[in-house]
Amino acid sequence: MKILCINPNSSDRITERIYQAVKDLENEKLNVDVIKIEDAPPAIVNIGDELIAGTKVMETLKSCEKKYDAAVIACFADPGLYAARGGCSIPVAGLYESSAAFARMTGFRYSIIASGNESDISPWIRSVRALGDENHVASIRYMDSSVEEAANVDEREIIKQIEVCRKKDGADSVILGCAAFAGIGKRLSKLTGIHVIDGIEESVRLAEMQYMYRKGRL
Repeated sequence: MKILCINPNSSDRITERIYQAVKDLENEKLNVDVIKIEDAPPAIVNIGDELIAGTKVMETLKSCEKKYDAAVIACFADPGLYAARGGCSIPVAGLYESSAAFARMTGFRYSIIASGNESDISPWIRSVRALGDENHVASIRYMDSSVEEAANVDEREIIKQIEVCRKKDGADSVILGCAAFAGIGKRLSKLTGIHVIDGIEESVRLAEMQYMYRKGRL
């Protein structure tokens, strides 16, 4: 099975983090190609960026969908996800939607820890409402960093936020809401004792499942 994992922004640093996370998932039956959108914004930080990135994601998928069995949009804004599902022949998974699905299977309420600052709370609430998950979200917190800076945030600071989400907000699990956190969910789960989701493996597994379901192999 061959999956295309698209970073909708043009950041080399974030693309490399995503690549490092997905390569551990590959085996003799699964190959994952990671690409970035060269002429996209360096980060998806507002609705304008999301619209631009979503359009370019759709164009990219349409141009190469015949080479792949499924695709992942590796950004927690899930830019272009619904358009891609309506316009492409292969199944497409998004980071936030996939993360939320797995979070709901581990408990009723989850918290989101994102890059950015307080100005990003409203866009996150919009995403939560679009998914119909208002009753499942315990809290939305942030690391007060840019998307690229989030790749270098001290994990001890993330752990502090996770503890607040668990003890103060009553979260059953935590979603790391930025692709800059790719690949650290399992390690933080072991360190904190709460299920921490970074979205990369979850979206790849959901893409696999959708493909297998369509082929009648589940």
